This record gives sequence, structure tokens and C-alpha cells, in this order.
Amino acid sequence: MSKQRTRTEVKTAIDVSETAERKRGRPQAAQGTDLKLALLRSAIDLFAERGFDGVSLSNVAEKAGADKGLSRYYFGSKEALWIAAMEHLADCFASDLNKALVVNTATQTEALKALIRAFITASARWPQVSRVIVHDGAKHSDRSDFLQRHLVVPFYTALKDLITGAKSEGTLPNVSDRTIFFMITHGGSFPMALPILTNAIEGGDIRSSDALEHHSEAIIELLFSKA
Repeated sequence: MSKQRTRTEVKTAIDVSETAERKRGRPQAAQGTDLKLALLRSAIDLFAERGFDGVSLSNVAEKAGADKGLSRYYFGSKEALWIAAMEHLADCFASDLNKALVVNTATQTEALKALIRAFITASARWPQVSRVIVHDGAKHSDRSDFLQRHLVVPFYTALKDLITGAKSEGTLPNVSDRTIFFMITHGGSFPMALPILTNAIEGGDIRSSDALEHHSEAIIELLFSKA
């Protein structure tokens, strides 16, 4: 069988300096770049923790250690800050997903398994993705539409092709692609998004490398063992 190659668009994550000195007023260029990224990181954490309605521009600035007016100075409105934060989160998640992904595989089945492992690794690094989806994906809104376009649909498209290929190879049961997708994404990511609940059950700290590896292999075993 000819080798198959999975392709995922690579995006570069932006490292955020958390130690940059903060000053009042309009920042200089270099300091301003660091501060803007710190505001984005703070916004991601707060929107994931509290949801859109539970966060103010002042909350974001305070968490970043910045003057309260700088969130509005850089982003204009809470809506614009949310969009910028989610774009940054999507870029970071995609970058870490690609770093963990082994792209050369012999079969569609092995490519899908590699993508599942990479997804779980990236989800542990960015549990905010699942938390934001819970807060803003439960009702129709501009924010849920944004999450669908930028986070859900791109990954579903990548997975669907591999799911179809694995079915044709006889390694996956012939059940709904959507069901398989949510088994991978929700089953794969939510234990890390809810570590307090997860770790209340025996099995070790879900954030540890050993627990993550066991979690990945368990998901794969459940999906492929009954084909």
C-alpha cells in the first residue's frame, strides 16, 4: 500500500513574555508587543474560566499586570479582544498539534492514530480550547459561529478524511463520522479541561506525561479494537 501523508496547516505560536516591565501610558514598540501578547494570554485564560459575559476589559488588564485602559487601547472593545484572543488560541493550538504530529505513516489508520495522539497532547497544553467551547458553543451566537469556523470545522475536516480512510481499511466500525469525531475530541480533551473532576477518580494526575500517554492509548484501543 502506498504511503499516505497527512497535511495540517502549520501556524506559528507566539511566545508570551510574562516578565516584561509594565508602565503606564502608551507603551514603546517593543514593550507594547510584549504587553499586547500578555493581554491576549490573560484574555484566553479568563474567557475560558468565566465565559464572555463574566469578563471585563479591566479584568484582563489586571490579570496581565497592565494599566486598565490598555485593553481598550489595543483592542477597542471586549468583542474585538475576544476575537483576537480566540485567533491566538487557535494559532497556538494548531502549532502545538503540528509539533506533536508524525506526518509520515504507512496507512490511513496509523495516520489517524498519530493525529489522535497529537490532539490529546495539544489539548493538555491548551485546555482553554475545550473550556471556551463549553462556554460559547452552547447557544447560537456570533461567538459560537466563530468557534465553529476556526476550531471545530477545520479539525473535523482533517479527521473526517482519515476516518473515511480507516473505515476503508477495515480498522474502524462503520458508525457515524460525527460520533467518532466527538468520541475523539470530547473524550480526548475534556479530562484535561476538567482536571479536578478527572483527578478525583483513580488513575493519576491526568496532566502527567504517563497519564496522558495511557489516556491516548485507551482512546485508540476503544476506537479500533472492535472493527
